[in-house]
Amino acid sequence: MNQIQGSPQEPASYKEQLALLQQELQATRQELEKAKDHARQVASEQINIGLLKEVSTYKRTMELERLGKKVLEKNALPGSTLASTVSFYLKEVEKLHKGMFCSCMRLKDGKLYPIAAPSLPESFCNEIKGIRIGENAGSCGTAAFLGQKVIAKDVKTDPRWKDHYPALLKYGLEACWSFPLIGSNQKILGTMAIYYQEVKAPTPEEEETLESIRSLLQLILENKLSEIELRESNDRYYYATLATNDAIWDFDIVNYKINWGSGFEKLFGFKVKEFGPELDVWAAQVHPDDLARVNESLEKVIASTDQNFWREEYRFKKANGEYAHVVDQGTVLRDAQGRSVRIVGAMLDVTEQKETEEKLRKLSVVARETVNGVLIMDPNLNIQWVNAAFTRMMGYTLEEMASKTPGTLMNGLETDVETLEFIDSQLRELQPLQCEIIQYTKSKEKRWIKLQVQPLLDEKGQVENVFALLTDITQQKAEEQQLRLLESVITNAKDAIIISEVSLGVPQKLRSIFYNDAFYKMTGYTKEEVLGKDPSFLNGIATDQDTLQLLMDRMQAYLSSEVELESYRKDGTTFWTQLLLIPMFNRKQKLTHWISILRDITNRKNYEQEREVLIAELTQNNADLKQFTFITSHNLRAPLANLTGIANLIDTESIPEGRNKLLIQKFKESTVQLNTIIDDLLEVLVIKDNPHTNKEQVNLAQAFEKVVMSVDGLLDKKDIQLTTDFSQVPEVYYNAGYLHSILLNLLTNAVKYRSPNRPLHIEVKAEKAADGCEKLYFSDNGLGIDLKRYGERIFGLYQRFHHHKDSKGMGLYIAHSQAKAMGGNLRVTSEVDQGTTFILEF
Repeated sequence: MNQIQGSPQEPASYKEQLALLQQELQATRQELEKAKDHARQVASEQINIGLLKEVSTYKRTMELERLGKKVLEKNALPGSTLASTVSFYLKEVEKLHKGMFCSCMRLKDGKLYPIAAPSLPESFCNEIKGIRIGENAGSCGTAAFLGQKVIAKDVKTDPRWKDHYPALLKYGLEACWSFPLIGSNQKILGTMAIYYQEVKAPTPEEEETLESIRSLLQLILENKLSEIELRESNDRYYYATLATNDAIWDFDIVNYKINWGSGFEKLFGFKVKEFGPELDVWAAQVHPDDLARVNESLEKVIASTDQNFWREEYRFKKANGEYAHVVDQGTVLRDAQGRSVRIVGAMLDVTEQKETEEKLRKLSVVARETVNGVLIMDPNLNIQWVNAAFTRMMGYTLEEMASKTPGTLMNGLETDVETLEFIDSQLRELQPLQCEIIQYTKSKEKRWIKLQVQPLLDEKGQVENVFALLTDITQQKAEEQQLRLLESVITNAKDAIIISEVSLGVPQKLRSIFYNDAFYKMTGYTKEEVLGKDPSFLNGIATDQDTLQLLMDRMQAYLSSEVELESYRKDGTTFWTQLLLIPMFNRKQKLTHWISILRDITNRKNYEQEREVLIAELTQNNADLKQFTFITSHNLRAPLANLTGIANLIDTESIPEGRNKLLIQKFKESTVQLNTIIDDLLEVLVIKDNPHTNKEQVNLAQAFEKVVMSVDGLLDKKDIQLTTDFSQVPEVYYNAGYLHSILLNLLTNAVKYRSPNRPLHIEVKAEKAADGCEKLYFSDNGLGIDLKRYGERIFGLYQRFHHHKDSKGMGLYIAHSQAKAMGGNLRVTSEVDQGTTFILEF
């Protein structure tokens, strides 16, 4: 460091500094005397004003003046305290006004603290200690906040006492007037309060008295507080000098020498006498990387004419060779010409602080950036800080959570009480804890939270802060619940289930890690025999190799499969399984496991084999029957034709009446009937043998008209009424021959089985249902059919429901067969002696 020349000057001694402090104290006392004179002058003025008032007012004023003089005298006595002076004053005021209770409070850091309340219980003073000021903080708190008097003549109804009046009523106090005590700099010093045990507002005389009292209290309070602050400041300086660990130094700029205090030795290990006062010795210990910056800064402040404070942070080498981080700062002293002559300062070792700050910086970065919610609370669990992740997780901001406990906002209906008791017990014992608990977000959404709490203790083992880490495990809990359900399903499933992990990254090479109970029951194996093995031990000689190869190929492609295999039990017997193989992937879509589900389908397989044998036999039987029917029909045709021809050649008219003629007539009728039956059977066979008969667009009205014309002789009676309506469905896609046959059967049956008791009414109409299905309804009011008796066999072959001589039991069977052959159906509804409706579904 370069040498700076200057005129020599003796450094000030500590005695000189003490003399300066004594001078300042003397000046303070002189100011106090002036204040006393001012008070006397104020009191004198009050006396002069009081002379103009009534005698009672004059007496009160004189009393107040004399009291004011006594108070000032007491305040000036050596050793007098603020509390004793104010208590004396208030007690004397209470004597002047019967029923009045007075108190005086000091404002500090936004809170009020009692100075004196001579006639009020000590418990009352303890309760009002530390009242925070505000707009609705009772009379005193509001007066200090607003800087104006607050008169509450009835604390029970005054809105400013809404949250506080019960505490006042406990002492029988019902009225409270408060006046702010304001210093000369317009700073609120405290308050003066008047209490009454009755609802009461101040009279003008009382307000005048209280204003006088307030003026004197303001003066006393301001002077005493100044005196206290000065004394406390001097005491702090004195004791700080004794107790400090700072390396205090005094730099003589003129001689470029440094006088080191005893703290230098304690901090850095150097002996002060051995270290030497030369500036170069100090500079040699400054870290080389910091020296130029520090030197430049020191030279700049020395050369300056207006910079009175110097401060730098740098690394300083201690006696043991280690570098310490130091904060070095001092005040510049100048001569009459404004030249720098001395710098008095101190070096502070902040190495530990720096390390702590670095740790805190790293921790704060972690706390801010972590995805977990972080809470920092005071020992009473009132929240002091939350990170952004907590706000994202629970919805609450720091402003909403500050000074509140977490449970007041986040506990809810499903929050477990036993878990809360566990948390309380752990914190009472200053123990860390970890638990899982249900909490609720700002929007009342339920969250499962993993809570980790760590009390942070100070050097005395007292809780300084409480740190809480919150992890949202809602999804994890849901997955656990799902896994429990799946585990229950797998364990209790009737199908055998195998879970296998992929071995050596080869998708077909498996190692089983789980079998359910159904597997052991199905195969006869035990857990010890199969766990850890490839499930292929179930395969054997009878297992189809092509199916196995297909399974391997799909596994190679990571695809699920469903196949049927013949497998082997432990005892060597085979059984059929329906195997469902499902691949399982991790979050990186890497194949990790296969799930195999095996269902025993042995019974089904046996049934299928039996069914195939039966189907083959039935097919053959049907073919044989059909062939037999055709052969029989063909072979009967020739003799039947001969019989029919012979019958036609016989002239029954030429045969005389008698038994022979009757036999010949019966012979002819039987021959015709047999021929009709053969024709009907052949028609049925044609229908059954040709299910895909050609279809075409058929006009319903025209088709029905042809049917009517073919039986015109049956409908020429006057008591038959026939109505039709094909407007909704004019055409259908159908086989024209089948439709003609069905309608003809229905029409002839309606005429044949009409009721003898009423005219026949036949109604035919076609409709299109809501589902798009087209239907034809053929209704009559004839004899009807007893469906309870014949319903199950109404469309059977050779089924007769009336004793009619022309009934053969073939018509409905043929009509139903034709409707089925067209892909539709023929149904019937009927009531005996009410009529019948046939429904033809196209």
